[in-house]
Amino acid sequence: MNPALRVVPPSAAQLAADPGAPFIVVAESDLEALAFATAAVGLGLNRKGSAARLVASRQELGRLAEELEARASPLAPRLRRFLHPLTQWQLRTRSLDLARPHIMGILNLTEDSFSGDGVGRGLRGAVARAEELRASGACIVDVGAETARADRPVLAVEDEVRAVAPVVAALVREGHCVSIDTYKPAVARAALGEGAEVVNDISGLTLGTEAAAEAAQSAAGYVLNYSYSVPKKRPARPPVYRDVVRETLAWMDQRLEELLAAGLPAAQIAIDPGIAFGKSHDEDLQILRRLGELTTLGQPILLAHSRKNFIGSVSGRPPSDRELETQIATALAFEQGARIFRVHDAEGARRATEIAAAIVAAAKGAFAPDARSWPWRAGASATHMTTAGPDRPAPAGQRW
Repeated sequence: MNPALRVVPPSAAQLAADPGAPFIVVAESDLEALAFATAAVGLGLNRKGSAARLVASRQELGRLAEELEARASPLAPRLRRFLHPLTQWQLRTRSLDLARPHIMGILNLTEDSFSGDGVGRGLRGAVARAEELRASGACIVDVGAETARADRPVLAVEDEVRAVAPVVAALVREGHCVSIDTYKPAVARAALGEGAEVVNDISGLTLGTEAAAEAAQSAAGYVLNYSYSVPKKRPARPPVYRDVVRETLAWMDQRLEELLAAGLPAAQIAIDPGIAFGKSHDEDLQILRRLGELTTLGQPILLAHSRKNFIGSVSGRPPSDRELETQIATALAFEQGARIFRVHDAEGARRATEIAAAIVAAAKGAFAPDARSWPWRAGASATHMTTAGPDRPAPAGQRW
């Protein structure tokens, strides 16, 4: 399964040095219209079998999109979606600006989470943990009562509702933006009824679109998570991918069409590539390496990678000791276009994305000298530079 259109973007560094840096576009449908359109705008096209490849700047792709639209090509809306991605993720009562990163803090109401950080069923502990997440930089709290581990039983719907509903209600009263981590429509409905803003559905529509319909009914945000099989059930045989990134992109494209047909607006949908869902650890790393290709779809990218086992395959460390690796992956994913990060350590993710955003996305001059500059010391030694205060006031506009 290959996507009709796939865009491989240049790196942020390439675009910063050269705004005309080329994008690689691979198409596998309507190649005749594409051949005429590329010829009309002066672009070369390399055809091989059922696919065609071209290299063009963003400006050239804009002209190509216009030419494809004039020919009523189904490639036109797909290219437009890439060229004009969503700039806001619309939740129930607010929207998130996708020019900057957002942290989704994990709140597990379980005692059997793989990462060992569950707070259990107590309301007081859940509220306290949510406050810690918010103070550390999380703008969304993702509440879940059933572990995604395949070796743990499925929680009865009524038990899950009893666990999450009072917590969601309490957190909403405290002003939190709450996401409900569930694939069960009745649980989503109960949480939305208490004021939840997002339905984080790990099922990948393998159980139908009912949970998404609940999000649509409440005008809530929705997370489409890649999943090879139904939740909490490992396939009898490991999936075999020819190219896990291309197949994930094609899968996402198809599921987005299903969500739109079910009445969920594109502005409310974020996509999650499903790290640890139906992929080997090596395939998880391939997804992270080529995450930028998912920007083809123009949807917000949410990454749920925190402490997961691909890190253990690299470092050999247990889940409780994977924060450094998690935040390195966070920063690298931001560079490739991810903007929402579901993590255990909200402060670590906030710090990682702050520096990543400064390097990758800040405008020239954003960190020019100002009153908040690091203290200046005339003729300071290395020893002086390790102390907290300046030797003397900094000259106006000096940042060292």
